[in-house]
Amino acid sequence: MNSTDVFCKNNQTDNFTDPSCLNSTPPSYSHIDITTFMHIFPSIYGILCSVGVIANGLVIYAVASCKKKMVSDIYVLNLAIADMLFLLVMPFNIHQLVRDRQWVFGNFMCKAVVVVDVSNQFTTVGIVTVLCIDRYIAIVHPTSEKRTIHWTIMINILVWLGSFLLTVPVMMYAKVERRQHLEVCMMYLDGPEDMYWYTFYQSILGYIIPLIIISTFYSLTLYHVFSSVRRVKRKQSLWAKRATKMVLMIIAVFLICWSPYHVIQVINLSNNTPTIAFIYAYHISICLSYSHSCINPLMLLIFAQNYRERLCRRSALYNSQHSSKLTVVKTDGSSTANDPSYRCTVI
Repeated sequence: MNSTDVFCKNNQTDNFTDPSCLNSTPPSYSHIDITTFMHIFPSIYGILCSVGVIANGLVIYAVASCKKKMVSDIYVLNLAIADMLFLLVMPFNIHQLVRDRQWVFGNFMCKAVVVVDVSNQFTTVGIVTVLCIDRYIAIVHPTSEKRTIHWTIMINILVWLGSFLLTVPVMMYAKVERRQHLEVCMMYLDGPEDMYWYTFYQSILGYIIPLIIISTFYSLTLYHVFSSVRRVKRKQSLWAKRATKMVLMIIAVFLICWSPYHVIQVINLSNNTPTIAFIYAYHISICLSYSHSCINPLMLLIFAQNYRERLCRRSALYNSQHSSKLTVVKTDGSSTANDPSYRCTVI
């Protein structure tokens, strides 16, 4: 869980929004400074939410409007849907921040919002991971008979189901608690031991294992690409460069958005007297992790040329009488004018 409180029954661990839940050592920072700092985040989250909803909506539209979808389109569609669901519940977290952590939506909505929050992490990382494996199979083993739309849909269903099952601990611990005359939606853990296992549970399954798989399969894919360049026409090396840039960009965004959050979560386990700089870094890391749901679709819209062409083409059909002259290149190398069934491609 990110923005919601994590409360330890023995008052030894918290997410720093409430200094009183640390140990008995007096904190070395000003409460006024922290309060002022926290008031910045509703605006930042609001911008991320607005941009993310629009960007994910465009990606969903671009993929859904393709009548002949490719395998990778199914992964991208599910990734955009997962990010969209998360962004649609973000206003509840923003409202809680604006109200100084006061939760007014009841216990059921508390559990629902926290479950969507955490499951988004597992779902998006899971889809990115299986997409990496799919890219490896598509490039290294292009004749594989298992890489079909039917199997891809089944794999995505399994990812959603697995992500839901991984949020079972969240369903158990998420609740509305009364703290200092306020009702707060939080993860109520019974002691330091629970905080330890939950942190490692979230970091290992939601970051370390996926990162190892992503790095391994993308490295193998890039190795195959560079090896193939020597055996193909010279002009195709441009495709290799584009593939390399896209691969490195995906891994870089994943690292930038999620590494600080998980690293600071682990450091927090042994940091009973955090400095104000550490508290700032903690909340900034949460903001970065949330931004992943906004950056994902923006990367597709900016760097995936076929999605841009699809959106521009649909816009032209509605706004120009000359749209019939638009030519679309199919995956088989031929061209057609205004063929609504052409394939979308990605990454």
